[in-house]
Amino acid sequence: MSYITNIDTLSALLDRLISENIKLHFFRKDGIVDNIEHQENLIKEIKYRITKLLLDVYAEKKYDYISEKRTYKPDDIVETLEELIHNDITTGEGDRANENRAVSKNKLDEQFKGFIEDTTWYWELIQSLHQNLYV
Repeated sequence: MSYITNIDTLSALLDRLISENIKLHFFRKDGIVDNIEHQENLIKEIKYRITKLLLDVYAEKKYDYISEKRTYKPDDIVETLEELIHNDITTGEGDRANENRAVSKNKLDEQFKGFIEDTTWYWELIQSLHQNLYV
C-alpha cells in the first residue's frame, strides 16, 4: 500500500495528532465542554490509526509513500519530529513557518521509510508507542 503525503502518512497523522491536541488544550482552557469530548474521541482515533500504520508497515517490512517534491537533506528523525512540533506551534506566524512545517513533514516520511529498512529495534519501538498511546 502506498501512503499519501498530507493524507495518511506517518508525518500527516503525527501532525494531525499534534494539531488536535493543541485544539483540545484550548477547549479545556476556555471551558468549551461540548468540544472536549469530541476532541478526545478524535485524538483516540488518530492514535489508533498511527498504531495501525506502524503495525502494517512492520508486517509489510516497507513504507511506500507518495511525497511532495522539495529541496532538503535528511537529518535525524527525532530532530525532524521536533522541528515539526515547533513549526506546528508557530504556523500562525506566517507562510514561512507553514513552508518549514511542510518540509519537516516530508523529511519525517523519508526518514521513516529508511528507518523501516533497519528493523532490528523497530518492533520494540512499535510496542513502546502502542503502550504509550493507550496509557
